[in-house]
Amino acid sequence: MYFSNNYCVLFFITCILHYVSSEIVTVSLIGSAVLAGGWYKWETVKDSTLCHFMECCNRKYVPYDIDKLQSSLSQKMFGQPLVTELVNILIAHKDAVYDKNKRNQKALVISLHGWSGVGKNYASTMIADALYKNGMQSNYVKLFMGKKDFDCTDLEKSKKDLIMKVNEIVTKCSTSLIIFDEIHDMCPSVLDAIKPMLDHHHAVDGINYRDTIFIFISNIGGQEIATTLLELYQQGIKRNEVEFHNFEPVIRRTAYHQGGFEKSGAIAQHLIDHYIPFLPLEQHHVEMCALAEFRSHGIYHPSEEMMADAMSVITYGPTEDQPIFANNGCKRFTRRIPYVIKKYTRVNTNAEL
Repeated sequence: MYFSNNYCVLFFITCILHYVSSEIVTVSLIGSAVLAGGWYKWETVKDSTLCHFMECCNRKYVPYDIDKLQSSLSQKMFGQPLVTELVNILIAHKDAVYDKNKRNQKALVISLHGWSGVGKNYASTMIADALYKNGMQSNYVKLFMGKKDFDCTDLEKSKKDLIMKVNEIVTKCSTSLIIFDEIHDMCPSVLDAIKPMLDHHHAVDGINYRDTIFIFISNIGGQEIATTLLELYQQGIKRNEVEFHNFEPVIRRTAYHQGGFEKSGAIAQHLIDHYIPFLPLEQHHVEMCALAEFRSHGIYHPSEEMMADAMSVITYGPTEDQPIFANNGCKRFTRRIPYVIKKYTRVNTNAEL
């Protein structure tokens, strides 16, 4: 039986409204697509109908907008010269995803290390926002949180649940992003459950992980990164001249004995492709963070008093004799600056009255 193109679209809209809540496309629906569309390929029909109503694993919803990432890092990430290399890392990954002559040989595994407040979570959010239309809310982005998601009292159950959840996500979209935050609080050996997914395998349990991205985030190595940076300063090396090899050995060595990385096969078998050190921030970097946070609230020229009030919560170390690095980075500004804005707005309003 032949149906017109208009009837085909109407038919699909009806089916979509019925099935979109569960995101399940049944065999009968696919069969109906073939009958209704005739010469249309299922993927073509799906992109022009189903994908208007729900997220799909295609270029529209997984655009891999590396220019957006580069812009975000340059405008919002301060004092992190090596973090900008994420752009080149992801360009290489993207090229292999879409070029049949290159092909990724394994999943891309990135580990972000540094003190709290230096931008690790911020960077992972920027990556998600650039790679996926729906950012962190995408069905193809999954965030796992240390102790919250992994019960150490039953490690075997935690491992099975982890494998099931990751399989489910990557089955939906091979170019998914899996983020593990607070690795320092995670039970040792949990990550070994996903080791086969990180390795050089064509498929694991029939699922191809080679185009998937895994990001690990932890405070592990933060102190060692700070110590190494001070040593480099003493050698006359400037902040923007540091290189990955200055930090990777100490990060790997430290991580292998702490938290969720303890004796991890991912480290021992060199399955982590890039260790990204987030350097401790200095005063002028923290001031740039404060100004950026003020701008996000519509205050483009905060007064000296407002800046001083915002900066009053920042302490410096590593010791009182070496007040070089901000101990908490920019983390406290998220709550501090909205308070400062309200405080000085009310003061000015009362003064006018």
